[in-house]
Amino acid sequence: MAELLNAQHINKSFSGVQVLRDVDFSLQEGEVHALLGENGAGKSTLLKTLFGMHQPDSGTLTVSGESVILHSPRDAQNRGIAMIHQELALIPELTVAQNVLLGNEGRERLNYPQMNARVQPYLDRVGLKVAPGTPVKRLTIAQQQMVEIARALARQARIIIMDEPTSSLTTQEIEQLYTVVRELTASGVGIIYVSHHFDEIEELADRVTVLRDGQYVGTVEQRSVTREQLVTMMVGRELAAQHAPPERAPGAVRLKVTQLGRAGAFEDVSFSVRSGEVVTLAGLIGSGRTEVLRAVYGADAANAGQVEFDGEPVGHPTPASMMRRGTGFIPEDRRQQGIVPDAKVSVNMMLTSWAKGRVGVKQGEMRREVEPQMAQLGIRPNNPQQVIRRLSGGNQQKVILARWLAAGCGLLLIDEPTRGIDVASKADIYTLIDDLAARGVAILMVSSELPEVLRLSDRVLVMREGRVAGELSRQDASEERILALATGANAYAENPVHA
Repeated sequence: MAELLNAQHINKSFSGVQVLRDVDFSLQEGEVHALLGENGAGKSTLLKTLFGMHQPDSGTLTVSGESVILHSPRDAQNRGIAMIHQELALIPELTVAQNVLLGNEGRERLNYPQMNARVQPYLDRVGLKVAPGTPVKRLTIAQQQMVEIARALARQARIIIMDEPTSSLTTQEIEQLYTVVRELTASGVGIIYVSHHFDEIEELADRVTVLRDGQYVGTVEQRSVTREQLVTMMVGRELAAQHAPPERAPGAVRLKVTQLGRAGAFEDVSFSVRSGEVVTLAGLIGSGRTEVLRAVYGADAANAGQVEFDGEPVGHPTPASMMRRGTGFIPEDRRQQGIVPDAKVSVNMMLTSWAKGRVGVKQGEMRREVEPQMAQLGIRPNNPQQVIRRLSGGNQQKVILARWLAAGCGLLLIDEPTRGIDVASKADIYTLIDDLAARGVAILMVSSELPEVLRLSDRVLVMREGRVAGELSRQDASEERILALATGANAYAENPVHA
């Protein structure tokens, strides 16, 4: 096979901090080459360097045998490189067709019907069942992810970088992605594939390269290495396996939801969460899980039913009223809704305390208060003055959790707690959630990862088409039973076990 790309001895620093150190990476024609590492290991920086978003301080890059310097993403695209970003890079106000063709319109001036006709085959290849003229802002996150993939296909790239492409996809959509990847590699396209899901790596990858702390650890044939060996390469140590939540003794009911509904989203949803208990809303994308969570917090208004907190009716919940009652909320899209990206880590950690009336904290006092928490939670780098957008996704999530720890909340709502987070940071966040429950915090979360649901939950509420299809106790929950309830696939789904 011909070599499509070869990067050697790549070094990169930001503000004196070296984030890539002597990194090598290559890609063959028709190959899927997976890139693994903890968040903060340097994966994103390497990808951005290969796509021309960053320029290396030193090192060499060849594309199709020719030595190149990529000054911009446009240079990379001109060399046949496309990138599907983990954080969506679409323009919401434009249509699907306009986004797919953006930057690739050609010289001819197309009207809308011509544009839509040109884009339709790419939408068909990714299995996206929406009209090309639909504004992107009307699509779900999963559908937007498919638009990103269609755009890469439309550019006829020979090298495609996929950064966590399945993070918001359903099982069926992931299978469709696998089909697309196989079609691409069969035609000679090389794929650089970043994922934290080992089943995806095992399904698709030919080779795996591991980075740790910005350094090249090694490249191995995927079929010749075990998951445990890859984890050890990633973190430099063996992680203790944790397959079940610790034994908990839930207390009094903290949150009670009765016949909650919002037109077009969900209806007749009833459940409770006790102090010291973790309850998870599971189900397929579009089943109404996130919508219920947001309605409980008051981020979106319900038009039916009742929410009670510590036995008292809340009336019409709003984020302000729920926060006053001691409720925290961690949204799925932490970069857009969970942090102030250009503020310091210390400011982001103290936001909730200030909102609840604690003001006038001096800089030195804030640093003394924040630094021990950062060390305890393993937030890297341990620098309260660092701008939070410079942190990895896993470390940003730890900062958000630390914010609610400091605020002393009694109820915490978490949407996709480890979306896009590496295996080591996941283990840390699971421990944090365990610690919060042990302190008596009632936790209601949404998760699409079934191993995570089973690892954290005392009870699982499975949603299907806007309704609670069934409730499973920790003892009764299994991946098969959750999927059966979520899909209505068999008799078990029609006769669910209620804890």
